[in-house]
Amino acid sequence: MNLLFVTNVFPNPIDPTKGLFNYYLARALAGEHDVSVVAPISWIDELCGGGLRPWPKSAQRTENRDGIRLDYPRYYYPPKILRSRYGEFYWHSIRRRVRRVIERRRPDVVLSFWAHPDGEAAVRIARDCNVPAVVVVGGSDVLLLANDPSRRPRVASVLRSADAVVAVSSDLCSKVRQLGVRPEKVHVWNRGIDADIFSPGDRQAARAHLRLETTGQVLLWVGRMVAVKGLDTLLDACAILRRQQFAFRLYLVGDGPLRSRLEKRSCALGLGDTVSFVGPRLHDELPDWYRAADLTVLPSRSEGLPNVLRESSACGTPFVASRVGGVPELACENRQRLVTPGDPVELASAIVNALEAGECQLPARRQSSWSDSANAFVRILEPLVSRREAQSTAPPALEFAST
Repeated sequence: MNLLFVTNVFPNPIDPTKGLFNYYLARALAGEHDVSVVAPISWIDELCGGGLRPWPKSAQRTENRDGIRLDYPRYYYPPKILRSRYGEFYWHSIRRRVRRVIERRRPDVVLSFWAHPDGEAAVRIARDCNVPAVVVVGGSDVLLLANDPSRRPRVASVLRSADAVVAVSSDLCSKVRQLGVRPEKVHVWNRGIDADIFSPGDRQAARAHLRLETTGQVLLWVGRMVAVKGLDTLLDACAILRRQQFAFRLYLVGDGPLRSRLEKRSCALGLGDTVSFVGPRLHDELPDWYRAADLTVLPSRSEGLPNVLRESSACGTPFVASRVGGVPELACENRQRLVTPGDPVELASAIVNALEAGECQLPARRQSSWSDSANAFVRILEPLVSRREAQSTAPPALEFAST
């Protein structure tokens, strides 16, 4: 199949760790299918750095990587206003680039990750090409955006218009159906992990390799530094632990627009010698971080089904996480501890209880590989493509709306 994937949640020259899970899915699909990715970059991120770094002068707008054709158009929109119309701004920003991609090779299906605005553009492209549209929802696009009265109708319309909606957890599947999407159109799908590298290992050896202290309690957070991840709650919980004279080190692996603000908050709380901002790390380095930790902590305010916890479990490292989205689906009784989001006191208590209970180095839990995940994804796509082909006696002419 020829697959066109449209999403802004994808690694790019400004933020090479953004949406890595989408890159690994695209790479796995590219093993047997033709995959093109249009990954728009916000004009704010590109020109101002968006809290990261501006567009590198040497970076190209188009590249080929691991068998994937990648395009990075600039996405314009007015910040913080007219959010219900972001789908229109998104479409107008990328339509010329999309036209060139499709003229090169017509897709059999158009995919998107994130309901709005990405999904709105994907549905529009698919309708113009007379092919199925499949929208993958990741969590906050349904759990948070749909709570905004101005965006809920847009999110619901996109999901109802798509030929299929793919949810990464049973909880998210239920939330999608509550938006009026027909149950038969919604599929639960498990994202993969790199099963070859996420596996148990010696904790002391991992710490030595990372040049960490080989003794003491180590907490780990991995992700993108944005508000929904609840890092303010985690820092407040760490301040509580310090006041209780509980000895530990917290390592924050990742980057994002809130990093500088969080670094200042950490210093203001007196955590400068306790919390380390490691920055982004290559995917292949993450297993040692999980193995080095006694506990992975994820205090998010919203989640779909976070791969961070699946990777941690595959390495045998337990977690404490917020009781949100599909996280309870990953937690095993008496093995993982769930807490109320936004409550630093409860989070601090759960961390202490988990560490004092000696829940480290648990038996690793087998997780789906990216190959398994891609195959399962294709099984969702194939009937849609076959059905559309049966309905069409000939390929339609490509027509792109000018508005």
